[in-house]
Amino acid sequence: MNSSTLIKKDLNRVLNQNILAYWLGLQDQSHGGFYCYADFNGNIDTRHNKSVLLHTRILWSFSSAYRVFKESRYLTAARHCFDFLVNHAVDTRFGGIYWMLDEFGEVVDSQKHVYNQGFAIYALAEFYRASGEGAALELAWDLFRQMESAAYDNRFGGYIEAFDRQWNPIANHLVCDTTEELLADKSMNTHLHILEAYTNLHRAQATEAVENRIQDLLILFKEKIINASLHFGLFFNRDWTCISKDVSYGHDIEGTWLLDDAAHCLNDRQLAKEIYALTSRMAEVTLREGRDQDGAVFNEMRHGSLVDTDRIWWVQAEAMVGFYNAHQKQPGNGFLRASEACWKVINDSIIDDQNGEWHWRIRRNGQPYEQDPKVEPWKCPYHNSRACLEVYTRLAGVED
Repeated sequence: MNSSTLIKKDLNRVLNQNILAYWLGLQDQSHGGFYCYADFNGNIDTRHNKSVLLHTRILWSFSSAYRVFKESRYLTAARHCFDFLVNHAVDTRFGGIYWMLDEFGEVVDSQKHVYNQGFAIYALAEFYRASGEGAALELAWDLFRQMESAAYDNRFGGYIEAFDRQWNPIANHLVCDTTEELLADKSMNTHLHILEAYTNLHRAQATEAVENRIQDLLILFKEKIINASLHFGLFFNRDWTCISKDVSYGHDIEGTWLLDDAAHCLNDRQLAKEIYALTSRMAEVTLREGRDQDGAVFNEMRHGSLVDTDRIWWVQAEAMVGFYNAHQKQPGNGFLRASEACWKVINDSIIDDQNGEWHWRIRRNGQPYEQDPKVEPWKCPYHNSRACLEVYTRLAGVED
């Protein structure tokens, strides 16, 4: 049995028995949706606010898992999540979805952020692909039209990110988590996930309008967001002047395969080829400068020095996919070994075999931070389930 077969079996086991089984246990059967906080040991706070963003990521995870494994419990969980979002998170008056709800599903933060709208489109399109539920696709299109009419920046390209309930622009606090304490108009991360959302919407129902936006976003990444050092700039003024100096290796390697995935949708094959070549070079940079001795991918760097050496759960997950994607384009360049090294770090230290799911972060010596929660609005099943599903389906030769 070769190493690829062993890894495929491990991915199947971890995805179904460690990640998804854990999240199935977080369903709130009394008030709907899912519980959105659990501490390091998995103790659930049933009274914690319910994050709409976390729910969209849960919806995507169970919908995608159902498409691959056809287990009815996953579709049931996805439906449970979808019903909660439709009944509580959608603003039927002003359009879009809210940011935060309380334990009962009442609105506690009504602001609209396009990061959140993008993930809703991404998840609704996936639920439609899994279930055939027309209402999900219709809502995804409603959100797309809302974003295009209210948030698209006709002057400089890309999207204004933060709005109040009535879609008036506000300060961009939610996704501006830079360690440099900047308040940016636009962020790489938001635009990466809008691109991801539109790519999935295009899979669900291909249209010229969405393909044109995917093309626009890819050109934006190519010309404005990826810098001369082949890293993503992270935060920008409205005119796309970069105002941050940090390097995020996790986002760099995640972006390589997401940009490739989006380019696959294009009829413009010349642009697609340019994107594939550019992302291969980005992956080479991460391979060369972004890894520790054990193959773990570092989190962030500033001015040539590491901000920290912790192993973040989502960074290792995305690196496993990104390196495997690069290997599929360029076999023999060390990318396969790099992907397998990330999986080893995940297996050895990040997976919580005792309490389920993955630790948020671990120290360089393999010890987890016990103050970190297992679940909170930003700690989700999306990165790790997606990584397992991506590499598993690629190893299994499953077409998306």
